[in-house]
Amino acid sequence: MRHSFRRRGGFTLIEVVVVLLIFGFVLAMAAAVTRGVIASQNRSLTSSRMAGVDAALAQFVQQQKRLPCPADGTLDSTNNNAGVEGARTGAGCSGTLANGVVPWRALAISENDATDGWGRRLTYRLDPQLGADSGMDMSWCDPAGTQAPAAPATCSTTCTSTTLSNCTPPVLFLRARGLIVKTVAGVVVMDPQSGTALPPTGAAYVLISAGETGGGGYLGSGVLGSSTVTDGTEEQKNYASQAYVAGTTYYLDDSINSTSGAAHYDDIVSRPSVLSLASKAGLAPRTH
Repeated sequence: MRHSFRRRGGFTLIEVVVVLLIFGFVLAMAAAVTRGVIASQNRSLTSSRMAGVDAALAQFVQQQKRLPCPADGTLDSTNNNAGVEGARTGAGCSGTLANGVVPWRALAISENDATDGWGRRLTYRLDPQLGADSGMDMSWCDPAGTQAPAAPATCSTTCTSTTLSNCTPPVLFLRARGLIVKTVAGVVVMDPQSGTALPPTGAAYVLISAGETGGGGYLGSGVLGSSTVTDGTEEQKNYASQAYVAGTTYYLDDSINSTSGAAHYDDIVSRPSVLSLASKAGLAPRTH
């Protein structure tokens, strides 16, 4: 009788351990689900904001007939020059474009609108020629022409219905400008020099979110974010701190945390072609 009473009055050490293990397992599962939901929400928010920046850039091109040059990502949000378009001349964007982020002031949007879901500014790269005066204006191009693009980056303006030989064909304009984009596995997605793409499909610019791990994206403080994991070689080439060099390749992948061709990759990339952006801005080449 005494033994039975003691058994009903408490738990054995083994029972307590089992309960704690089960409780810990449930908490771990709940935390994993919560992290997954938050990550999904941040990716969705990032995609939405990038679409907004894409629209703002198209509107800028429509009004200015060129792309804006990147802002300096190393500047703190309180700096008066934060978000201001970088240096340029009539021939295009100046300097190496290192530390380039979306110039939110030039686009008349807020810094928050140019930031991904994890609080890092969107990296912004473009072919510097497309920041030249009328650098995105293809409305003078005509497929009947043979004239090479005029310096620094425009279709020949002597093109008329009676002097079609003076016109610049769109294919020559496109083949001379745009960015190269590949997957992390090395598959070419966009290349202005591609011999198989007609017309050539160089990217007018790339917008890059550093993703959940955050490596290579600038914080509002102007500090370059470090990754929570070891980023792959391809992902490191997307870092905002990297300088632009002609022929530079930017990388994307449709999957998250891909290991195909990279140790790690979770960047989110937008990369409209030169022709599609010109068409959206009402600056597409004429049809002959």
